[in-house]
Amino acid sequence: MKVKLTTTVRDFSGSPYPKGSVLEARIAPGGTLEVVGVQHLPLQPHEWSLMLTSEDLERLLLDG
Repeated sequence: MKVKLTTTVRDFSGSPYPKGSVLEARIAPGGTLEVVGVQHLPLQPHEWSLMLTSEDLERLLLDG
């Protein structure tokens, strides 16, 4: 799934991910959301919003 950051967050090494960045994320063990391909970047619910991609929209239109 794709998410858009609603605030600037930092990964384990301190690298910033600015507000507005669109990232691929997954549900991690324990139910938290984490960014794919980043060493350690769990996201809290207030730090992201779900993004619909063109592929998501196409899938919705074809299935509907």
